[in-house]
Amino acid sequence: MTEKQRRDREISRRETEIMRAELIAEEMASAVRLLGGDGSAKEQVLKAARAVGLSYTTIERLRWKKIKRIPADIADAVREAVEKHNEEGLARAKHEAFIARQAAEIMAARLAEIGGDKYRAEIDHLRSALTASGHGSDRMG
Repeated sequence: MTEKQRRDREISRRETEIMRAELIAEEMASAVRLLGGDGSAKEQVLKAARAVGLSYTTIERLRWKKIKRIPADIADAVREAVEKHNEEGLARAKHEAFIARQAAEIMAARLAEIGGDKYRAEIDHLRSALTASGHGSDRMG
């Protein structure tokens, strides 16, 4: 195999760099949509701009993939905002799970108070769900 044939089959550095830039542009566009939440494109861009701390125009250009080579500082700022968004979502989900466990405990206690024998199956079901998740009443704090 000659050198020219080997080079023809390989992806050139330029093509690799172009593909990398396109992937980053796609990542930034979807990050803007994630940060912007539901709503129109204008609302998404406005919410994302506030979350990232960049100008409306820059975020709008990211959303519509108008920037061909995204500077690293902009990409880093968007990635940090997405990370913060995900952490807040996780904290919110943990809090909602905690509230649901508390509600199940209260419901089991009320059922036991009303008629422990009559509602034994429901009480057992609620308590087994609490202990199966590893967060029974003895672990709440």
